[in-house]
Amino acid sequence: MGKGISENIQEFTTATQSFIESSINYHKLDLYKKVMSGVISSSHKLLLGFFLLISILFLSLAASIYIGDLLDNDALGYLIVGLFYFLLVILVALFMKPVIEKSLLRKTSQQFFNSNEDIKIDKYESL
Repeated sequence: MGKGISENIQEFTTATQSFIESSINYHKLDLYKKVMSGVISSSHKLLLGFFLLISILFLSLAASIYIGDLLDNDALGYLIVGLFYFLLVILVALFMKPVIEKSLLRKTSQQFFNSNEDIKIDKYESL
């Protein structure tokens, strides 16, 4: 006839255990994907930042030498470029912090919270 209560409880326990194991595996995979996405994004941005800094260094040296030649004083050329960067840092520190903070929070939250759509476990979608 029908299955006994103990058999139903055993099947329920097995199904629950299987669900918990697959849920743990899913969250491990999801965490791995998010961590690796962050690592890849960070290393890419660090590499771009490094080359950008090298480029800015050489452009600044060229601008300093050019301004120094125009003013017939190399030290004054370096001073003007240095003051330009000093003023730029002050402006960024005073006015750009909220904009940068908002932009970073928006981008990272989109990456972190909306990335579950492409991870699917076909075996358990019907449950």
